[in-house]
Amino acid sequence: MVAEFKVWSELVRQSAGMLHVFLPLRDRGIDGVLHRLTDGEYIAVQVKSRTSLTPAGQVHVTVPASSLVDDDALMVCALVDGPQLGELVLVATEDEFRRLASHDLVDGREYLTAAFQMHAGGDSRWAPLLVQRDHLAERLGAGGAGLAVEERAPPVDRAAEGLVGELEVVRRLADAESLALFRPFPDLETVEVLARHMVSRRFLGIQVKTSGWSSPDAEQRVYVRRASFRPHASTFVCVLGWNRIKQEFATDCLLIPSIDIEGLARPEGDWLVLQINPAAESHRRLDAYRTELRTLGARVQTLLE
Repeated sequence: MVAEFKVWSELVRQSAGMLHVFLPLRDRGIDGVLHRLTDGEYIAVQVKSRTSLTPAGQVHVTVPASSLVDDDALMVCALVDGPQLGELVLVATEDEFRRLASHDLVDGREYLTAAFQMHAGGDSRWAPLLVQRDHLAERLGAGGAGLAVEERAPPVDRAAEGLVGELEVVRRLADAESLALFRPFPDLETVEVLARHMVSRRFLGIQVKTSGWSSPDAEQRVYVRRASFRPHASTFVCVLGWNRIKQEFATDCLLIPSIDIEGLARPEGDWLVLQINPAAESHRRLDAYRTELRTLGARVQTLLE
């Protein structure tokens, strides 16, 4: 766990905000997911570490072969050297790790081992995959200037209804066994809940909006912050209706592709504003995005298959 957070903090620092970290809500074999803002890509990552070198001065990383389930996921293997990572970090896809590692059988179980030195060069088969610690974000395609200052505004404070809505979306997505779920750390971007299909390996990110009402006839305004909003085909906005009197959610929600939001919302200064009646049985031009809340997990699962 210590090594994981050292890796995440290095990546956030080096990328100047161009890599966002998502941590798992349910452990399905991936330690975290990186969202690369330059192109919207998600990168699944496993972090492996050691706290000491072997007598030969090597870092030995051993994992069960059965734990490698995604050829494209990245393995970041490092020495934890006191308060920081070692000078060199091994970055390999699971496929590369499996091909290059030593294979051993122990009590009928296969283990894979990588052994690399803390210096570059030489004829080690791992040498091409070693990265200087300070160039780790660059290796993941996120080196450079980072976000413009005006786009790094802190997230807007969310009221209790917003938190309840996010937790409800997580609960509904957890009903789908094929989905692994992640939350951002820290929460700085459009996506607040990230789902990953365990078979297709595809990602779908959701920004959750909760629209509460006390009167069933009242129209409500749903705000999306323009500075941090980045539309992408893999990102959706989910709007839940919350009955403040009964303390329960509406039976339907809206699941809107983020690339459609600008055409549906009205710009108002720093915001994009959706005007809806969360208690209504029809949302007029938004009806095409209506989804039964109880089927939200199945709906997201279908979109990712």
